[in-house]
Amino acid sequence: MKVRICKAGAVPEGVMKSFDIEGTPVLVARVDGEFHAITDMCTHAMAYLSDGELLEGCRVKCPDHAAVFDLRTGEALELPATGPVAVVSLMTAAALEPIPEESGFTGFVRPGVGGMRFKTNLVASFLGFDLSEKKNDSLNDSPDSESTAIALIPFSVAYTFASTRTQVFLGTDIVNLIRFDYSQQLGVKQGIGSFGILQAGYLFSSIPAKVWKDPYLVNQNRSDTKRKSNGLRLTWDRIFNTQMQVQFTYRNIDISSEKSGDSLGFLTSNDRDRLKRDGDQYGLEVLYRFDITEKHRLTPAFTYTLDDRDGDAMSSDTYDIQLTYGYSGDPFTVIVNGFIGWADYDKKNPIYDKTQDDDRFGVNAQIYYTNPWGWTLLNSKPMQFYISAAYIDIDSNIDFYDQEAIFTTVGVGFRW
Repeated sequence: MKVRICKAGAVPEGVMKSFDIEGTPVLVARVDGEFHAITDMCTHAMAYLSDGELLEGCRVKCPDHAAVFDLRTGEALELPATGPVAVVSLMTAAALEPIPEESGFTGFVRPGVGGMRFKTNLVASFLGFDLSEKKNDSLNDSPDSESTAIALIPFSVAYTFASTRTQVFLGTDIVNLIRFDYSQQLGVKQGIGSFGILQAGYLFSSIPAKVWKDPYLVNQNRSDTKRKSNGLRLTWDRIFNTQMQVQFTYRNIDISSEKSGDSLGFLTSNDRDRLKRDGDQYGLEVLYRFDITEKHRLTPAFTYTLDDRDGDAMSSDTYDIQLTYGYSGDPFTVIVNGFIGWADYDKKNPIYDKTQDDDRFGVNAQIYYTNPWGWTLLNSKPMQFYISAAYIDIDSNIDFYDQEAIFTTVGVGFRW
C-alpha cells in the first residue's frame, strides 16, 4: 500500500520530523540529501525519537535514555535499546531512480510485444522490420505507411556501493525507445548530499537501425546502410534539494555509406555535400516536477537540440515544450506525456530550393497494473502488467520529409 507522508520540501536538510500515518508515528529525516524513515518510537521506553537528537552517521538518539538507532537499517546501535525500529520504505518524486540504501544489485526487465505503423522516406528498417518501401516513385509526396509487429526487452541492471552513495548501471530506457532512440547507456550515478544526484553515461547503439544510402533515388530499388550513434549523457537531478533536473546529451551520428543525392544528376558536388546526414547532435533539457495532490504530479520540460550535421541543409535547431502527467495509485499507475515543437533548418535544400521547417507533435501514455496475487520472478517485486501507446507526427513544409509513427506494446515488468 502506498501512503503519502509529506512533500519533499517539508523536511529540510539536517532535520527530522514526525508524521502520523494512519495512527502510526513515522519519523522522516533528511541526511545528505537522502530521505530516511523509521517508526517514531524507541523500542526501549516508547519515547518519541523525533524529540531526540539527529547524529552524524545517519543516526538518531532517544531523548529519554540515549539509545541510538541507525536511520538506514533501524538497528539499535547503543543500549539500553536492544530491539530495532521498523524502517519505512519511501518514494520520492525524482526522474532519476533513487540510489538504494544497501549495497547490491538492482534492476528491471520489461518484455513486451506490439505493433508499429511508420511513415518515412528516410528510415529503412528497425529491429530488422521494414519501415519504408525500397522503391520510391516521387520526391514530392509524403511517404506511405508501413506496419509491422515488434518485440522489445528493455532492461536495466545496476550495482550500488551504499557507503559512498555510488551506483554503476547498464540498460535501456523505454521512453527513448518510444522516441525511436536506439541507444543503451553505461554509466555511473553519484549522490552528493544536498547538492543533488549526478549521473554520467556513455550512450551507444545496440538495436539495429538502417537508413537508405540515397533516400532520393526514385523508380529503382534503394539500398540500405547502418546508422550508428554514440555519445555522452550528463544529468543533474534534485538540484540543491529541489525537484529540478538538467540533462545534457551529446551524440555522434554516423551513416556507414552516405550517398544522399548521388542519383540526382542536376545536383553539383557542393549541393550533395549539403545533404549529408553525418554529424554531431547536442541536446539540453530542463524540467521541474510539481506534486499537485497526493497522487498526481505534473512535470513541464523544455528541450533544445542542435543538430550540427555535415550537410548544412540537414542541420537544424529544434525546440520542444513537453508536459508529463503522472498518477501513482494502487494498483494502477498512469503516465501521460505530450510535446509540441518546431525545427528550423540552417540552409536552403538544393533539391527543393527552399529551407526546411518542421512542426512537431507527440503524445504517449503508459498504464501499469500491479498484480494482486503477489506473482514474482526470482524474488522480484510483484509483477506488473503494462500497456503503452505513442503517436508522433512531424509535419514538414517539404512533404518528402514528413514523418509519422504509431507505436503500441503490451507486456509484463519485473523489478529487483
